[in-house]
Amino acid sequence: MLGIVDPRDVPSFAAILQAAASGIWGGELLFVVLATMSTWAPGLLIAGIAGVVAGVSLAMLPRLEIATRPLLEFLRPIPSVAMIPVALPILGIGLELQLFMIAFASIWPVLFATKAGVESVDPRYIETGRMLGLSRLMQVVRIVLPSALPAVATGLRTASAIALVLAITVEMLTGQPGLGFYIENVRLNGLITEMWAAILVTGVTGYLVNTLFLSIERVALPWSPDNRDQ
Repeated sequence: MLGIVDPRDVPSFAAILQAAASGIWGGELLFVVLATMSTWAPGLLIAGIAGVVAGVSLAMLPRLEIATRPLLEFLRPIPSVAMIPVALPILGIGLELQLFMIAFASIWPVLFATKAGVESVDPRYIETGRMLGLSRLMQVVRIVLPSALPAVATGLRTASAIALVLAITVEMLTGQPGLGFYIENVRLNGLITEMWAAILVTGVTGYLVNTLFLSIERVALPWSPDNRDQ
């Protein structure tokens, strides 16, 4: 607004807000947000289920954890986008590739948070369940998982942000419909205000996702130490 920066590169915030509002209420921006969320949600769901199952298994089966540790430590540091050339010939450009990339990137915080949560369960609780005649499965369902849920919820909240980043990144790289493709498309066409508006909407979407997960945690996990302090 002071003219220090060329508005063709960085438009005024008022212009960005106006473009964002127009895109949401009367343009295609709302539809591309919904397209991104339609891949974000199932990808995060896959990562959540797989991460919880793997985390519980590794925490309760020490031999399995020892056997798989080298593989996990090898896979975890690999940048997710580096897996695209590997997955592309197998899955092709489409929904399968998007879900794989989102799940691969976001499974790690769920897995390791679940594992840490299960390992922190007081052994006396498990021993009490064993004395009451609970099977191994029922011990997991009625004792281990409820105790570990606050840690699992934290892992899922972290994974939700990572999943959104990957959903947008894959759209940019593969041209699939969504926020990523929209941002890249308007940039290439010189629509800088629309590009910044889409970036703003992306940030707001991430903030709303995090707020949603925090709200669910407060309602669903009242016994969590974090929620008891609020």
